Amino acid sequence: MAIANTKSTAIANRDASPRVPSPAHLVRGPLFEAVGTAEVAAADDNGSVYRMARLRSSDRVSQITVWSDALTGGTGFDLGLYRTAADGGAVVDDDLFASTLDFSSIVAGSDVTYEATVANHDKVEKRLWELLGLSADPQVDYDLALTADTVGSAAGTVSLRVRFTGGY
Repeated sequence: MAIANTKSTAIANRDASPRVPSPAHLVRGPLFEAVGTAEVAAADDNGSVYRMARLRSSDRVSQITVWSDALTGGTGFDLGLYRTAADGGAVVDDDLFASTLDFSSIVAGSDVTYEATVANHDKVEKRLWELLGLSADPQVDYDLALTADTVGSAAGTVSLRVRFTGGY
């Protein structure tokens, strides 16, 4: 065994000689917030999509929090990215951030940022385009959306807050 003295990317950049500037999405970048609320109808079918917020491909997500009324039987909601309506509206990765969120009982501000294994904490420095495994930033907007795999049988409200650094 050995005693480690390991540095994050930002600290390694700061300690380098000459100093390497860290990008704003990692250090001292502005933090933005977007919120959205959608109504889930009792007649909605599995596969329904609830678009909650718009993000740039260069954004780095810091936190995603969800709230929900009790949606009877609503045991399977994913949280991921879709193209915008102007860009065709197709799914990009419907469970990039969370899979099988359970809204069958009240959710009172649950942090779901790292619920899905694909976007877990070891990817905290990654921007959206990097989380998606792209080789370069496509410089496009995405809709952060909930997809109902098991929507349930009750109407109710779902809300979301996403905090992110603006990409540059």
